[in-house]
Amino acid sequence: MITETIRNSKKAVIPYITAGLPSFEDTGALIRALADAGAPAIEIGIPFSDPMADGPVIQKASKMSLDAGFSLDELFLHLREWCGSVSIPLIVMTYINPLVRRGIEETLIRIKESGVSGVIIPDLPSDPADIFEMSKSIGIDLIRLVAPTTKPERIKDIVEKCTGFVYSVSIKGVTGSREIVPQGLKKQVQLIKSMTDLPVCVGFGVSKKEHIEEILKFADGVIVGSYLVEKLMDTANPVKETNEAFLRLIK
Repeated sequence: MITETIRNSKKAVIPYITAGLPSFEDTGALIRALADAGAPAIEIGIPFSDPMADGPVIQKASKMSLDAGFSLDELFLHLREWCGSVSIPLIVMTYINPLVRRGIEETLIRIKESGVSGVIIPDLPSDPADIFEMSKSIGIDLIRLVAPTTKPERIKDIVEKCTGFVYSVSIKGVTGSREIVPQGLKKQVQLIKSMTDLPVCVGFGVSKKEHIEEILKFADGVIVGSYLVEKLMDTANPVKETNEAFLRLIK
């Protein structure tokens, strides 16, 4: 479902939001608003105490959600409702620790049974064959990341154990807004595309409409996270203002 949705989207801009921020009710309202605004898919980040791939904005968002009482048990109470309220695929982004603590297979099954279409695990082991086969058996897409430093032979291994789309990380380092589209990104996306028929979506550092327009000339989609999460944390009306920020990016 994710692959076809991105391929059929005229402007595949995928928003990232942090689950439970500022509340689970607000997360659900924002998911519905973003879907109505034209998001082809939505990435929902599970808060984690040591988010190594994330910059200060999403680190702060994770801490705020955890401090407010976020728990996976409560998340599972809401995920099915959120998935049932929209017609677009929802994707969960989680570090591997929360999966290991509850059992990777058991947790992936619960995520899938809630209606979630895909999962991103940024700190996946270097050889995730077991998790890839597990996700295939469960019927949930395992979306994998390719960094600017990833060697071509390693890219080939990654895309062979990847479904949904390939997540092309645009920058070295962690998430967070940047002023320019990095040099070499187009070449990186083209290299990935030469090795797979999956869509390639670019994330990390995308914060401007001009970034999106430039990237969509050579990539299939764009993920926007920190720019939106910042609005979600620092505004009086988080659902309305975050959705309006998304609309400004895609109009």
